[in-house]
Amino acid sequence: MDQAYRLLSVADYSAIVKFYSLALIAVLSLAISSHSSGQQNARSDANEFYVSADAQPGGDGSQPSPFLRLAEAESVTAAGDTIFLLASSQDKILDGGIELKPGQKLLGVGANGQLQDRSGERVKLTNSGDSVIVQLSLNNEIAGIHFMNMSNYAISGADTDYSGAYIHHASFSGNAVQHIEDERGVVYAVSFNGVEGALDNIRIEDSSFFDGEDLGAIRVFHSGASSGRYLFQRNTFTDLGGRAYFVRTRNSSFVETVILDSTANNIGRGNRNSDSIIPYLMGQSEQIMLVKNYHFNNTKQEGNQSNTGIEAFMFGYPRTDEANFCTACKLTFKIIDSVIENAYSDSIQFSNSGVNSDLNYEIRNTKIIGGNPQQGGGGISLNLQSVADSGSRTTLLVENTDIIGTSGYGFAMNNRGGGDISATADFGGGALGSIGHNRFSDNARGEIRVTGKQISASNNWWGGNNPTIYNADNVVTTDSKVVYTPVLTENPR
Repeated sequence: MDQAYRLLSVADYSAIVKFYSLALIAVLSLAISSHSSGQQNARSDANEFYVSADAQPGGDGSQPSPFLRLAEAESVTAAGDTIFLLASSQDKILDGGIELKPGQKLLGVGANGQLQDRSGERVKLTNSGDSVIVQLSLNNEIAGIHFMNMSNYAISGADTDYSGAYIHHASFSGNAVQHIEDERGVVYAVSFNGVEGALDNIRIEDSSFFDGEDLGAIRVFHSGASSGRYLFQRNTFTDLGGRAYFVRTRNSSFVETVILDSTANNIGRGNRNSDSIIPYLMGQSEQIMLVKNYHFNNTKQEGNQSNTGIEAFMFGYPRTDEANFCTACKLTFKIIDSVIENAYSDSIQFSNSGVNSDLNYEIRNTKIIGGNPQQGGGGISLNLQSVADSGSRTTLLVENTDIIGTSGYGFAMNNRGGGDISATADFGGGALGSIGHNRFSDNARGEIRVTGKQISASNNWWGGNNPTIYNADNVVTTDSKVVYTPVLTENPR
């Protein structure tokens, strides 16, 4: 496949170098390395096999006489082989599943043998049973396929090393009436489940997920002492019941995720809480996540009052699964160059229900427009703890960001557990180095609601006036909990 599909743009890479940790840069270096997907398992005698919904029974797997079923290809192929799915001239849908061997590629192609990279031309594939359609192993590549009407995962990596998985130019739509449901009643199109070892260089690029009342998109679950590194870029999500990017860690697992150049609209169908992106932490796990150039909208106002645009969640009280409460979770979460519009509830919400957590958030060069905060109360909501004196430590840096037209506050900081908090919020001129240049405008409840700790908010635009500051009781306060001088009388940008 064209190496251009694998490379980040210069602008992307520069932004990551500027804003992200050295550890994550190392991950990206691995992700953009020049080796081809599956190269580690390539064989000089690798073979090619063909499967087509138009085939006659008894084919030998050649292009003139393809197999009719994926199971036939699975039975005769070896590691490193390529399996081509031929587009149907009669618009038939292939039905069945396959367990890929290391280094194998599963590619949908046209009659000319070219990858079906255009979404409307991809080879259609489903599984009328309740099994996974494609099960991954090491260094697999999947492209040119439209997975339809899932009753189970379209693609699954579980109980194996699926490092090097490269999924691109694929489509996922619809769900079967009867499907394998998660706790919210949805089935996910792609599911990664890491339970041991280090899983590296896993990518989903240039793919679309759409039109599924009970369909979620990409789910990453890690447990035990496993680790994983994922790159997701140029993907689109529309009209889904489940989340676009759902990354959950528990026990002592560790996951780094980079999400670039993606768009989402109308996530949360069926009155669901389906925050479009959520790092979800349990136990003593750790995550690092970068979201850059992400455009979220909810034009149809799907979802329930908990359905945010983006959320981070540390699991804990008042949930009942105490064995998985965050007791020492760590999260570094950066949102850069993004637009979050018309969230059904809070646009961006960071919620800590655990204890002894280290949480570091940054929002830069982002626009938060509209939204109807119903949980934390803000276009940006920072919920510090759900139990008193949790021992958690939180930092939030915001700069060059617009918070415009929400039905709540521009920013709301909440201490629902009471007691002492360790929190530093810097909207300009504070200890974290924010330059400010944030713009607050037309937020119905006011500019800022704070609790407990003083925050820095200098060098911002409040519509040419001083900001109105509210306390935890939603009452205007003159107590100087917000340092906001100098007040700009001209728009900073």
